Amino acid sequence: MSAQDVGGIPCLIREIFYAPPCPEEIATLFEVALTHHNTSHYALAVQTYLQAQDLWQTQLTGEYRADDGPNPSPLPTEALLFLRLAIGSVFESAGQDEQALAEYFEGRRQAAAHGLPPNHPTHATLNSAIGAVYVHMSQFDLAADHFLKALDLREQILGPRHVDVGLVLNNIGCCLAILDHTEDALQMYYRAQEIFALHFALEHPRYTTVRRNIQRAKTAYLKGSQFTMPEHKPYKAPYAPGAMRSNRYMAKLDKAKGKKR
Repeated sequence: MSAQDVGGIPCLIREIFYAPPCPEEIATLFEVALTHHNTSHYALAVQTYLQAQDLWQTQLTGEYRADDGPNPSPLPTEALLFLRLAIGSVFESAGQDEQALAEYFEGRRQAAAHGLPPNHPTHATLNSAIGAVYVHMSQFDLAADHFLKALDLREQILGPRHVDVGLVLNNIGCCLAILDHTEDALQMYYRAQEIFALHFALEHPRYTTVRRNIQRAKTAYLKGSQFTMPEHKPYKAPYAPGAMRSNRYMAKLDKAKGKKR
């Protein structure tokens, strides 16, 4: 029986993607797309994000078509990456994991193509987003690997006590718990809880999520430590410290008296 069978399935904390500065009309479309996403109108959400992308590109360069060949998009790099993350998140919510991965990996390709500095926070966000999809696909080793990359980057860029560091710690803990590394999972959860306690009230969703994960892991750990002893032939209990010499001495006395111990 696995840890998740005993304690329940742990809960990931999803990334939040923030739109970069943009024209008001574009920002309005982003808000509409997010509303569609949150109300499970996934096709409309993707359509609206793409509409915002096309409109923004047209405003910058006049008539623009993505299939014009080698012409690069005129959008800022941060805008392109936000769109890949936002659309990938919609596919992820819709359960279309392969399409979500395609968007996130396209984001990584665009980041490299546009020379995004290696210490840019978006690299960590992309790794974390990819890790979440791998969890949905039950590829927990791959998920943990991407979460660990995100953790390393965020600790370097944002510091060890940033809330987004806590998010990744919680998600690493989820992978470890599912892989039955319960003690290691608890260490990650406790670190995440410590960070969230610095920033959030006790009723904040992130704080309550990691607390529930801790409780699940504790339940799994305690129940996993219980076992039934197999049938066995009882043996004489070991002697108390210092008693062996006394026992041998008494055996000699009994032997001298013709008794058997």
